[in-house]
Amino acid sequence: MADYYMPRPAQHRSQESSMYRPTKAEDWEPYRDIIAQLYTTMKLKDVMLEMQMIHHFKATEKQYKTQLKKWNLDTKYIKASEYMAMIKTKRQRESENPPKQTRFTLRGRTVDPKDITRFEKRALKKGMIKPEDQLYGQGE
Repeated sequence: MADYYMPRPAQHRSQESSMYRPTKAEDWEPYRDIIAQLYTTMKLKDVMLEMQMIHHFKATEKQYKTQLKKWNLDTKYIKASEYMAMIKTKRQRESENPPKQTRFTLRGRTVDPKDITRFEKRALKKGMIKPEDQLYGQGE
């Protein structure tokens, strides 16, 4: 039985005890700029890992998501409602005579037309929209 239990080496215990775990909103403020900057270029899991390894700051994924939402940084990914609005505009412009091409910019970034098309295909497959749908009462 003793062979199965391997106590952690002392270096791991001391490193873990030196981790800073936030318990209230004020605990996040010294790290806000670092987290915001990292989150613009990395996935959340990578941000969490870097904060833990380099800054000895350890929080749960839920804590990060809550904090990112409070700081209005949860805008990295395009929401379904935003895609639906883009599809509506795209369909309106394509139905004009002559049809017009449209490029979308959201939160300072150009949205890849392939992403809109992919979302539209998934939405059609799931039954969220139909090919003939005018989406949200087009023409109002």
